[in-house]
Amino acid sequence: MAPASPLRQSYFHLVLTAEQVKLFYSGDKARVQVTDAAGKTLNIPWSALAPHVTRLGVRGNFIIRYDAAGKLRDLRRAD
Repeated sequence: MAPASPLRQSYFHLVLTAEQVKLFYSGDKARVQVTDAAGKTLNIPWSALAPHVTRLGVRGNFIIRYDAAGKLRDLRRAD
C-alpha cells in the first residue's frame, strides 16, 4: 500500500455580500472562484463555504486543504 500523499493548502481572503450569497442559496451558483495568496485560481464548492455565512455574507481569511488530485479535504477560517 502506497503512503498517502501530503495535503496541500492555500490561503485566501474572501468577501461575499449578503446579496451575493443569495445567488448560491437560490441555486443559481454552486461554486465560488477565488485567487489564493500565491495567485492560484481555486474553484470551491459552495457547500464548503456555507457554514461560514453570517448575516453580512461571507468575509474573512480562509485556509483550504486539498489532496494531490485537487479534492477538497477541509476549509476553515484563518482569522
